[in-house]
Amino acid sequence: MTGFKHLSLRIDEHGIATVIIDAAGRSMNVFDDEMLLEMERVVTQLDRQPGLTLIVFRSGKASGFIAGADVGRIQSIPSREVALELAHRGQQLFDRIENLPAPTVAIIHGPCLGGGLEFALACRYRIAIDTLSTRIGLPETQLGLIPGWGGTQRLPRTVGLKAAVSLILEGKRLTATEAARFGLIDATVAEADAERELPRLLEQCRSQLLRRGGRTRWTDRLLNHTRLGRWLLFKTATKRLGRQALHYPALPAAITAMSIGQSSGFSAGLRAEREQFSHVLFSPATRNLLELFFQRERARNVAAWVPKTHNGVIPIETVAVVGGGTMGAGIAQLALTRGYRVVLKELTPELAEAGRERIGQLMGSAVHKGAINRQQVDQMWGALTITSEWGPVREADLVIEAIVERLDIKQQLFADLDAQLPERVVLASNTSALPISQLAHVTERPDRVAGLHFFNPVHKMPLVEVVRSRRTSEKSLIVLLEFAKSLGKTPLLVEEGPGFLVNRVLFPYMDEAVRMVLEGIPASEIDRDAKQFGMPMGPLELIDTVGVDVAADVAVTLNPLTHDPSPTTEFLRQMVNHRQLGRKSGSGFYHYRDGRRGKETDLDIKHYVKAAHVESLLVQGEEFNGNQLRLIGAMLNAAAGALRDGIVREPWMVDLGMVLGTGFPAFRGGPMRLAETWGDDLVREQLHLLADRLGTRFHPSDWFKDHRSAENARIHASAVR
Repeated sequence: MTGFKHLSLRIDEHGIATVIIDAAGRSMNVFDDEMLLEMERVVTQLDRQPGLTLIVFRSGKASGFIAGADVGRIQSIPSREVALELAHRGQQLFDRIENLPAPTVAIIHGPCLGGGLEFALACRYRIAIDTLSTRIGLPETQLGLIPGWGGTQRLPRTVGLKAAVSLILEGKRLTATEAARFGLIDATVAEADAERELPRLLEQCRSQLLRRGGRTRWTDRLLNHTRLGRWLLFKTATKRLGRQALHYPALPAAITAMSIGQSSGFSAGLRAEREQFSHVLFSPATRNLLELFFQRERARNVAAWVPKTHNGVIPIETVAVVGGGTMGAGIAQLALTRGYRVVLKELTPELAEAGRERIGQLMGSAVHKGAINRQQVDQMWGALTITSEWGPVREADLVIEAIVERLDIKQQLFADLDAQLPERVVLASNTSALPISQLAHVTERPDRVAGLHFFNPVHKMPLVEVVRSRRTSEKSLIVLLEFAKSLGKTPLLVEEGPGFLVNRVLFPYMDEAVRMVLEGIPASEIDRDAKQFGMPMGPLELIDTVGVDVAADVAVTLNPLTHDPSPTTEFLRQMVNHRQLGRKSGSGFYHYRDGRRGKETDLDIKHYVKAAHVESLLVQGEEFNGNQLRLIGAMLNAAAGALRDGIVREPWMVDLGMVLGTGFPAFRGGPMRLAETWGDDLVREQLHLLADRLGTRFHPSDWFKDHRSAENARIHASAVR
């Protein structure tokens, strides 16, 4: 086969055709216009080739199978007509693959997502190599899209309608083991056994003898194969979406495409799929979600943070974590899953053993969910050293401190680490708010001290704040940025300052919620309005979840940033004194029983002020009530203040940090994107109104005015040119 950049084809003496997919100039295979064209030509050749007994598609890249369609190409689609045409082209190609004259098989390793899975679904068989990086799914709804190349039709046909609805609406990325349980994969192979086992499995595919295992429960048969069951399933799914359907139009669009396919047939379903795809592509929510995708990709490029290249950056092989509590154990377990050797250091053998138990619980949970298998767990235990001695720590290339959040205790530890460890070792603190420069000050290596702030729970939260002091070297930053990226996290480089970025912006929002409680506004009303705005959890329930005592400590650190006196610190401390610590004590702003939230707690607020009235605001057809405006206004102003003070350089960094670190509604694009949508003038006007009613804390940040001046200057300069 000649004249191809991205594909190669070989046919052996047994009539087995193997197509190798290797996108030129890319680290990962994706479908772009060139790849589609070449695949169309290859399929034509295969269709005309006599004597084929099996057609195998596999990747030539170690990075994985196919990560999906080129998202940049999707974002650049100029019109609905072009979107319809592109969706139709992909559907036709995959129809042709499904109808090739010989059995087809996709050999999957690494990512097989979106268009990559839609391609694999068009094959007769799917074999997955079980690696830690193998992830299989249709995550388009997370970008505000729906599968557009047959996924809404072929996935129900493969795994059943009930499972398909769940997988598509939630955008799940399954491990090889999980995918096999769903019936999405016909066979899995351990990575170490792949070359030995694959020939046997391919022979079964050639003979069309490979069969999926497992039984279908009668309830699934009822839902998947009866008209009443399908109606009930779609009705239930639609009801569960609730307000999400308004904020994320891709979700009801996916249900529509699947529903039409089930009721009117495959061809009608494909037509509905491309119509729904082209419709949601241009919704504001989808444009915001696509922009966040590119922000995340940009943040994962170290050059976005440290433009210069540096020689002599030492690669990390062994990580030491000091402190085996919740955060320390979580960081250690995550590093183990990514192939690092890990040393967990504690003060005493008893504390070290408690850290071992926490890591064991995390591993057990991961096995139960199918994220890792028993063989991988054994490998991880072999790579872990748990100790109360300094000796093993000296072998580390990076040390992460995760002990109690007290500056004096952390300083003593950093002084000890500096004395014990080789000069080359980078020291990082998992502190959520304390000044990095004061930790670096007690060492002889301030250029190799920085913050590495993970969020709880470590294995779930996608963001890591990499915190730089004035003396942190660029080499050290590269080490930490690359390390965070290797853990599958999105790194965000921030300057030190109270609360760094995420907590600095989040605290005024939580502070405002507490002030509102003290004015007599019910906690449930405040939390309800926050969730209707799009937050995953209300601010008061969030305080209960992280712990009222933890929130009280953060309030002490961040209180200097408030522009007018806040009662929050005193009130939270009062709650702590009454053992109202939130979920962990059974009561906080709410009562809790067996982990479930109950009624509001009867709090002592009699001596506080009466609620101030704030008018609602209608913006672009959406009404925001007074509670929402107070909460949103506090966050927008704090975000602008972080930009003004140089905590981060650009608005997109704030947006990405708040979406990934706090769950700020992604469909709104982040706080600065929301401010841009509203317009600086409206934001400043609303903040002035809030300041008049509630106090100087709402006085608009100078950043809004400076940003408008800079934007006007840019527009003027562009017009002159």
